[in-house]
Amino acid sequence: MKVTVADKEKSQKELSVEIPAQVYKDTFEKEFDKAAKTVKVAGFRQGKAPKDVVLKEKGHAIRVYALEHVINEAVKNAIEENGIRAMGQPEVKDVKFEDDDSPITFKVYVDVFPTYDIEKFSGFEFTKEINSVETADVDNVLDNLLKRQAAFEPAEGPVENGCVAVIDFEGKLNGEIIPQACAKEYPLEIGSGNFIPGFEEQVIGMNKGEVKDITVTFPEAYHEKSLAGQPVVFTITLHEVKKKAAPALDDAFAKSINEKYETVDALKKAIEADLKSEAEDLSKDALYNAILDKLIEENPFDIPAVMVVEQAEKLAEQTLRQYSMYGMNPEQFGLNKKKLAEQHMANAERQIKSALVINKISEKNNINPTDEDVEKAIAEYAEKFERSVDEFKKELEQYGGINSFRNTVFTNMVYDYLTANNKIAEKVISKAERDAKIAEASQAAKEA
Repeated sequence: MKVTVADKEKSQKELSVEIPAQVYKDTFEKEFDKAAKTVKVAGFRQGKAPKDVVLKEKGHAIRVYALEHVINEAVKNAIEENGIRAMGQPEVKDVKFEDDDSPITFKVYVDVFPTYDIEKFSGFEFTKEINSVETADVDNVLDNLLKRQAAFEPAEGPVENGCVAVIDFEGKLNGEIIPQACAKEYPLEIGSGNFIPGFEEQVIGMNKGEVKDITVTFPEAYHEKSLAGQPVVFTITLHEVKKKAAPALDDAFAKSINEKYETVDALKKAIEADLKSEAEDLSKDALYNAILDKLIEENPFDIPAVMVVEQAEKLAEQTLRQYSMYGMNPEQFGLNKKKLAEQHMANAERQIKSALVINKISEKNNINPTDEDVEKAIAEYAEKFERSVDEFKKELEQYGGINSFRNTVFTNMVYDYLTANNKIAEKVISKAERDAKIAEASQAAKEA
């Protein structure tokens, strides 16, 4: 067998293969002998039919099988003998086989693991942008905590949007009561959109003790066919109005969040610390991505298409799971796995190249977390999340996260190496600058 190998773009190799005619002949004879012993031909005992009769009955099938077998074996051997690290399935093209006395020639296209190096990885300049944590940010978190613990309480005044109206309602169609359209002391949250369109709006403005008739036309697509598209008169009696009242921002509230917060001031300091930690994590991620993007740009290399496609499909599956978690059907938005994978192609390529850059940096600089490194990181994370080391370890083991955690330690070590070998300037971004950036990005998205 003759094989010549040529490098193609996108980490692909082209193998030109020539198989001697005798290899095919030997394979054909071997397969013919097998078939001759088992084939059943009318008028002959099994295995006793003459060769020409067997050829007439099964010759074409045997030839096809023999040819496929010879080519498959040749592809396998050609890849192994040339030390090619194949990815995905090889693609066979341009098969030429004129007759039994001629050699079989064809080409094989193989995606291979990329051969690459990262020579430029230090001496670059980057800016690490850190979001400032201001009083307004702390107040915003406090406000959300208060809203989260707000409860509906009896209130004076008319029904308004956002409050709860405790009502009796009785629905009638053509003067006859509709049993399924009646309820007593029903807590209707105004603005929730849970009722028939037009119902909640007509309750707004009612006062406690008031009785009122309203007319609501049911939707044409309403599940109860007898009511679909029908105007129904509802008699509404308002028993009570409830409005959301947030708890007072005092020491008792602080303790309700966590007993360790004795005062509001202690709670504020904890919120500020959390926001600063979050800002640091975000700035670290952004800087890491900026460094990796720069290294990819400065050290160009190709990766096989099959790697990108597989990663894009994984990202598409993750997106589909997220839709499912929120009870959403992606097909309502014209999306399916194929379309999502297409959308994820660029991101998939970047993820793969980033991983390859990280691996090459670690390989060249002997970066690999030891057990001691992992133990130290576990202790730091346990302290951060207010766990004992044993508790944190147990949680990691319970959810199979030890290997994932080791990878986190590895990633952090590579980050530390890259930041130490490049020039990093820090810039604090104010809330005003941050809001302006968000507004600019939002406008750009609308115009896209």
